[in-house]
Amino acid sequence: MIAPAILAHERRALLQDRLPVVLLGLFALICLFASLRGAEKREAMEEAATAFEAEHLQQASDWRERVVAVESGAVAPEDDPWAGLAMDVARPAVAAPGPLADFSQGVTAVHPFTSGVSLWRSVDRLFGNYQFQSPNEIRAGSIDLAFAVLFIMPLVMIALAFGALSRDKDTGRLGLLLSHPISVRELVRSKLLVRLGAVFVILVVALFAGLFIGAGGVPGGERLGRFGFWFLAASGYFAFWAGAIYWSVSLNRKSETTAMMMIGFWVLNSLVGPAVLAAAAQLIHPAPSQLAFLSTARAVSNEAYRSRSDVMQGMLLDHPELTVENYTIPEYIRVSYLVTQTVDRSVEPVLDDFEAVQRRRQAFLSLMQYAAPAALAMRSINEISGTDLARQVRFEVEVRDYKRVIARQVEGKVLSGERLTVAEVDAVPSYSFRESDLGAVGRNVLFPIGYLFALGMLAAALARRNLVRLQTRFREA
Repeated sequence: MIAPAILAHERRALLQDRLPVVLLGLFALICLFASLRGAEKREAMEEAATAFEAEHLQQASDWRERVVAVESGAVAPEDDPWAGLAMDVARPAVAAPGPLADFSQGVTAVHPFTSGVSLWRSVDRLFGNYQFQSPNEIRAGSIDLAFAVLFIMPLVMIALAFGALSRDKDTGRLGLLLSHPISVRELVRSKLLVRLGAVFVILVVALFAGLFIGAGGVPGGERLGRFGFWFLAASGYFAFWAGAIYWSVSLNRKSETTAMMMIGFWVLNSLVGPAVLAAAAQLIHPAPSQLAFLSTARAVSNEAYRSRSDVMQGMLLDHPELTVENYTIPEYIRVSYLVTQTVDRSVEPVLDDFEAVQRRRQAFLSLMQYAAPAALAMRSINEISGTDLARQVRFEVEVRDYKRVIARQVEGKVLSGERLTVAEVDAVPSYSFRESDLGAVGRNVLFPIGYLFALGMLAAALARRNLVRLQTRFREA
């Protein structure tokens, strides 16, 4: 049982010491700024996605009205020869920000979340800022709650707790404190409970504040469900660091030594570990480079245009019913379609290789992430937030498949040069991105979160053993 008097003394000491109060205040301000900044970025992404989708849907609606006008006889076909041109079918594809994208930006800063799907564009041009070289690239310089939890929180915890035992020992107060009916373990636990507890209180308040700030009001069911897992992940990471600090303090080193040891562990865990894992994944499972991908696409496109007569001849052999004489639309349109399809087929092996590498790399990181708790927490948090790499890759794969669906549906009209009817225009499917099921997210992150809690409890158990031994030495002395 921790002595209430020690707890009360520690609370008073914490409030009277200016440095801890300043550190806690800075942590609270950083969390508040991160919540506001994250909400601002998420709102900007939502506005951009909504505007992009609205613009393209309006263009599609205007194009459909032209088809209606021609089909109804309001406009003569010769007055609008391009109305209903199958090659002009275009639809927007949008992956709106994840349910908790304001909590963690993840890979959204370096990967596209919109695409204008058109038969005029080959798959290498579906995404304007396509990131092909670094599928494991993590955010750089972003300020969000994930950054505050993963990087700032451990530093604040270290600054507040590194002298929980050594400071009293260095100043000679430890003997006086132990002359009272209290053990070393109770003394250390009381100090850590007060100091680290203050950090956890700020963390809890910050997370709930972010929940409402990012929602712009009362959060919805999906956001609440994800928040529950996010809270568990942040708590698990806090428990891991609390256990690590408890163990470091129990070693009974000098204050400077304890502080340097903790800072070194922070660097190793938070900076070096994730970087080494990413580098190892890249080395063991290298992805095709963006340069190679674009070079292949350009080379195939140039070759297809140079040999367009052969492309046309091959098309006519496959479709003998189509002849140039009965083709009323300019030939370049049909050639453009065939060239684009040729490029798509030619770069498919590169894309397939990329996706295979992605799967192997994700499997590698899913196993090795347990060696770096910061990387483990980061991957879990990003998946919960809906900003992870797997979600982004799924979006890009779905968009490419969606383009193939449209191409198959209107290919006959493109090759024959016939107009699409209003019914055929309406039959063109729309794209809708679906978030991962909350249950699936839970199944993916619960074990990693439990692992973080287990590490914290293991470190705490080792710390208790060290403190019991230290108590024995004091008694013998």
